[in-house]
Amino acid sequence: MNFRILLLTLLFAVSACQNTPEPINDDRINDYHSLIEEFPDPGVDYRPAPLWVWNNEVSKEDIDLSLAELKKQGIGGVYIHPRIGLVTEYLSEEWFELVAYSMEKAKEIDLKVWIYDENVCPSGFAGGHVFNEMPESYNQGTSLLTLKMDRLDLSSPELQRVKFVYKKSEDSWVNITDQTKQEEGKEGAYAVVYLKNFETGSRSYAGFSYVDLIAKGVTEKFMEITMEGYEKVGGDEFGKLIPGIFTDEPQIGSEEGLRYTPDLFDEFRKRWGYSLEDELMSLTEETGNWKKARHDYRSVLLEMFIDRWARPWYEYTEENDLIWTGHYWENTWPDIYHGPDNMAMYAWHQMPGIDMLGNSLENRPDQFGNNMTVKELSSIANQFERHRTLSESYGGAGWDLRFEDMKRLGDWEYALGVNFLNQHISQLSLVGYRKQNYPQSFLNYDPYWDLYKNQTDYFARLSLALSSGRQINKTLILEPTTSVWMYYGGGTDQKLNEIGNSFKAMIQFLEDQQAEYDLGCENVIKDHGKVSGKNFIINKRAYDLVLIPEGMENLDKASFELLQEYVSNGGKVLQIGSAPSLIDGTESESLSELTKSGSWISHASLNEQLVKDYFSGDDFQMTPSSTGRVHHMRRQLKDGQVLFVSNFSLEEEANTRVTIEGASLESLCPQSGNVAPVYYEKKGNQ
Repeated sequence: MNFRILLLTLLFAVSACQNTPEPINDDRINDYHSLIEEFPDPGVDYRPAPLWVWNNEVSKEDIDLSLAELKKQGIGGVYIHPRIGLVTEYLSEEWFELVAYSMEKAKEIDLKVWIYDENVCPSGFAGGHVFNEMPESYNQGTSLLTLKMDRLDLSSPELQRVKFVYKKSEDSWVNITDQTKQEEGKEGAYAVVYLKNFETGSRSYAGFSYVDLIAKGVTEKFMEITMEGYEKVGGDEFGKLIPGIFTDEPQIGSEEGLRYTPDLFDEFRKRWGYSLEDELMSLTEETGNWKKARHDYRSVLLEMFIDRWARPWYEYTEENDLIWTGHYWENTWPDIYHGPDNMAMYAWHQMPGIDMLGNSLENRPDQFGNNMTVKELSSIANQFERHRTLSESYGGAGWDLRFEDMKRLGDWEYALGVNFLNQHISQLSLVGYRKQNYPQSFLNYDPYWDLYKNQTDYFARLSLALSSGRQINKTLILEPTTSVWMYYGGGTDQKLNEIGNSFKAMIQFLEDQQAEYDLGCENVIKDHGKVSGKNFIINKRAYDLVLIPEGMENLDKASFELLQEYVSNGGKVLQIGSAPSLIDGTESESLSELTKSGSWISHASLNEQLVKDYFSGDDFQMTPSSTGRVHHMRRQLKDGQVLFVSNFSLEEEANTRVTIEGASLESLCPQSGNVAPVYYEKKGNQ
């Protein structure tokens, strides 16, 4: 079939002419009849659910009016989100009385009520309550700063919490902390590393400071403070009226210098068998064994973030029949300031999510148009068979955001793997600064409000269709995040940016070529990877091709060992550019030998012919468009397939031709809810 697209979406259902994979036993729709039966008017679970912002002295009248308006315009639920301007005391008795009242009113009109776990964001400090009740959550030091001097002098007031002292010897830094008294006053090249806490007084933290999420017990204290009241007023509705909990931008950035937590050095020694103290200067300078030290440091931070933040929340939500969703801090990779690997964190959420701000490819290229971020999300969803994937969308896009923009931005996300729209934001009040707080805002003060149901119906139908069945990709692309670790934090950013730009450009090229693939996170591979014959498996997905991208210099040991087994079985590896040479940051002869194996295929660059040779399957081909910017999503039902195609370009039409295996073809219109047959050319089973 041939078609053109100009800021339109095309959604098709193809009936099967042969057996397809067995459906998953969860709540998703797996057959065509069930899909078209619910498609015209999807239920509340598939409808958008905004951040419902409480930012005034909240009243029952506010609740009544806003919930009724949201319901009238096709919204399916709300996330109770305290935000700047809130007068009602957060987590007070009055707060939970209003939460209980909201639950009562929402139940009357069939809306879901989600918990938002923080007062504004980032999640973790409970609006200052953790700071107040647990001083060790912030006062043990969170940053390691370095002060260099040519004469050792520790009398400065800022050096009251010195951790280490180093002295330059030729090209290396030597840890002389034990000889500090003997060295003080002497001349030479010295570096003094000292501790600092997070800054207090920020409006973002209600005048307090952020807390150390990787310090023992901090997450548990945060959960205790936050969830106790919600358990009392809504515990019997967990998993029903209250589907789950939204976490917003938890992070482990350091504000300044290097990230520290009290048992960092002990955990590092347990994991890697050597002392980080002796290699600390390698984290900010290219000295000593700096690639290995940086790799190992970031890997420890990641494991601590998982074990002390994600794991407790995952276990709590599993025990309480709740869905854990939300997102981590922005999409700035290869800048990993806020966390070593967002993709690794998604694996711990029953509904992983992302945040997409703005409406400009030029001003914020890390936001809309950042294909990699959405592909990370959809890949984890595929590998863990997660039914739903969320995006907090439209924040900061401005009061002039048009329906056309909302649809275009949403279509792009949905074509890449999102299927739950969470609008940022629906504010109770616009008084004063509130109206400037990352607009737009969706409620009855908008001049278009009476027409907004056109948007919610559209995305409800799209969410239903693209939550049905499952996406099955056969190619795995390893993400070069552990290579990024080695170039982050010291020296120039040239190599760091080369890796980032090259990988993102490759993802865009593959999207333009209509290739189908998942991304692979090495941390997830460590915990969930295995090999079966010629298949490289990550949890619930099996791949028959593994692609090593250009710029991937390092493999973690677990990834390497699995690739060894995979290649020895005849599994195919496609390497682009130079071969990786490091395992866990250290040169490896074994890896060099592996890259010479017969089924390890190398090419200098990725091109259209390679995509045709390695990515195309017999049951589906889609020709690239020479104009526009086309993306597609294809999902397997037990009796057919769903295909969604979208053109992201504002300026150009796009043309494509699809060859797909099936017995018949129908069009599902997300705008109207209509289902209609489509004319197509049939050759054999295609």
